[in-house]
Amino acid sequence: MTAPTTGTTATTSISKKTIGYLVQLGGIAAITLGAVFSMHHVAIGAAYLGGAAAFYVGSKIRAMS
Repeated sequence: MTAPTTGTTATTSISKKTIGYLVQLGGIAAITLGAVFSMHHVAIGAAYLGGAAAFYVGSKIRAMS
């Protein structure tokens, strides 16, 4: 005889609000690094602008929830 199995599976989902917070935190970190290292180099400037974009997108994602 085998043990009975249950049909339940454990699934986890991340809410849009949580994803928005994480994207915004990444944006804040990128903006901070861009400000600390200044915009003298193209890569650092891209990180700064990318951080600003991530912050904006994160706020829009949070608003969708």
